Amino acid sequence: MNLLTGIVTAWGLVTGVLIVLYICRSRLESKETAWISLTDDAREDQAIKEQTVIEKKAHKFDWPIRALGVLSAVLLLLIIGYFLYSGITTPPPQPE
Repeated sequence: MNLLTGIVTAWGLVTGVLIVLYICRSRLESKETAWISLTDDAREDQAIKEQTVIEKKAHKFDWPIRALGVLSAVLLLLIIGYFLYSGITTPPPQPE
């Protein structure tokens, strides 16, 4: 397998997982509300607990998203660097 093919495949996989994690986190955050009604103490406490659980679940995605984002960027830079290096070191075709 060509080096470029391997790097592009790895970048595609990493970026795909990154997108899936973004979608999962955004679906969790969509359940989160901006306000809690202050009507009944028992319902208010329950709503606060539910929001806290949702927030903790959403924050579990922060570290993997950051790590995969950095890895995706590094792989993309490697792909660009490979193209530039290949373009510089490959001699132009000679006319016949």
